[in-house]
Amino acid sequence: MDPKSTQRYSYPDRLQKLTPDMQTDLGDDEMRITFLGTAFPTSPGRRAQQLMSIFVEVGPWLPDPDGGFGRATDSFVFDCGAGVIANYGAMGISLSRMDKIFLSHLHGDHMSDLTPIYCFGPAYDRHCPLYVWGQGRSGVENPSGNPKYYEDGLNDFCKHFREAMRWHTEAFSFLPTGFPGYDIPTQQDWNTPVPLQPVGDDAANDAYGLVPIELDWTITGLDANGNPNYENIAYRNNGVTITHFPVVHDRKGSMGYKLEWNGLSMIYTSDTRPETISIKQAHNGGKGVDVFIHEMILPPELLAMKNMGLTFPDYSVPGFKELVAGAAAVEASSHTPQGAFGYLLSQIDPRPDLTVIAHFPVADDTVACAMNSVQNHFPKGRYPRFGNDIVWSTDLMVLKVKKGEHGKPPKIEQLIGEVSDYTYAAPGNASSPLSKPKYSSPTAQLDTTNLIRPGADTYCANGY
Repeated sequence: MDPKSTQRYSYPDRLQKLTPDMQTDLGDDEMRITFLGTAFPTSPGRRAQQLMSIFVEVGPWLPDPDGGFGRATDSFVFDCGAGVIANYGAMGISLSRMDKIFLSHLHGDHMSDLTPIYCFGPAYDRHCPLYVWGQGRSGVENPSGNPKYYEDGLNDFCKHFREAMRWHTEAFSFLPTGFPGYDIPTQQDWNTPVPLQPVGDDAANDAYGLVPIELDWTITGLDANGNPNYENIAYRNNGVTITHFPVVHDRKGSMGYKLEWNGLSMIYTSDTRPETISIKQAHNGGKGVDVFIHEMILPPELLAMKNMGLTFPDYSVPGFKELVAGAAAVEASSHTPQGAFGYLLSQIDPRPDLTVIAHFPVADDTVACAMNSVQNHFPKGRYPRFGNDIVWSTDLMVLKVKKGEHGKPPKIEQLIGEVSDYTYAAPGNASSPLSKPKYSSPTAQLDTTNLIRPGADTYCANGY
């Protein structure tokens, strides 16, 4: 294979383009899945792939009554790793459409862009609280013994995150952050397992309100026969049901999610070793799922080779052996190698209509190698077909999913975003009237003793 194939992923070239202005073309019966971050956190990172985030919207598209851009009937962010906020902006997805965030686990590559989403939402167009779903405490005993258990659940995280962002939120509170007309949802409205209560002292209609919905990660949502029993509902509203289930990743508490709406279904396992709950969830009581999104990692030798810039595994290179050992330890703790995923997919019956690999460093050569490993676990003639049955995702890939007619399989259209690298803010939505700001003026918190003020001898007050 051409050595340059490691620096290029050509599959998106085959896909129809989707520009940000086409977002309002969301069908009444359509589920749209947009991949905003798809990377495995190799060091120092990949320009083409930010860390993990998937955005799901369901139709129809609703106009904004106050004259803004509008939004889908409902929308959800699954994970928000570093760098993805730029992709959201480039795709024209404003912060008001990102108010419900489902975290699979609290690794930095899955939640680090919570900072800009939370901090800058009120300064743009999110004038409601930020709702975050995630795991309860792990219950893993601390080997050093003091403390015996760490407070490592979502409630703990959100409490400390809110405290850590205090300087920012106060500094920006010369702008209005509350929307008195916001229809505050209740636990009953959204069928959440816990009440919707902000941490800290923020009002329930304030955009700096941070509302954790902590989930019992031990619940599988399966009955004795392995069929869904819906004891694991995280959210149910607007015809959407989102459930959660445990996966096996690095530390107890990691979860996958299943979204069902209008006869369509999607699973996002996020990071996990190969395990049986995902297989049963994808079986879905015999109905199967339309889109199955699962992680994959390169084999240890290949991962070490790529990270060191080698063209073949070379144990004579200083540090290569140690890097292979480290990669093997990471896989043993946390991830699904490509052959193991081939086995896992072969156990899902009925097979998903479209399987999507994420958290994988895509290139023509790595994908070709992975595809061979997957096919090795299927009999000839039943291979999943690349591009039709299975794809490797990259940033800005979009799936438009609709039910098939007359009992046929769903129609899944694959597209790729066509965006500007120099876009400004995404078109937003309006909320009015807003509450008065907490601070009386933009300078109320400043020490202005040494300020250079506008004037005839300094600079023009209008900025020009």
